[in-house]
Amino acid sequence: MPKTKAKTKVWAQQEKGFLLEAPEVSIFLACLSVVNELRRLAEGYESGEVTRIAFSRRSSVLVGELSDLVGATERFDIVWPVLEFGRFSPFFWRWFNWWNDYLQELTPRQLSLLERTARASGYVCSAHRPKEHSVRYRSAPAFALVIN
Repeated sequence: MPKTKAKTKVWAQQEKGFLLEAPEVSIFLACLSVVNELRRLAEGYESGEVTRIAFSRRSSVLVGELSDLVGATERFDIVWPVLEFGRFSPFFWRWFNWWNDYLQELTPRQLSLLERTARASGYVCSAHRPKEHSVRYRSAPAFALVIN
């Protein structure tokens, strides 16, 4: 596993609490945020705005953060979500794509209401979740980091 800066004890405890208690939609939104950051970083590298060394360092940190978040999806019955550092299971990607497609259909106001409801009650009722089940959803990864 790559070396990353040590986190403060307070932040580590807050993060652990978030991973153990956050509603499913909040964990998804946190995963999406890191995935989007990785996508932007890859675009910057491909366009030459980010050096190879900077890309390697920053992507390692982001993949580490994503690994922690992905590991937390076991609470939502995602089977073996982290295969190894930087490799996530098809079960995780099905869940990710399932939520991603559903939330893209919502307006920012609906999304905000959904997250507030989830935080207040600790879960999202079935009326505010994607239809069907993620088990049959596509398992394509949302990003690939390849350095040439």
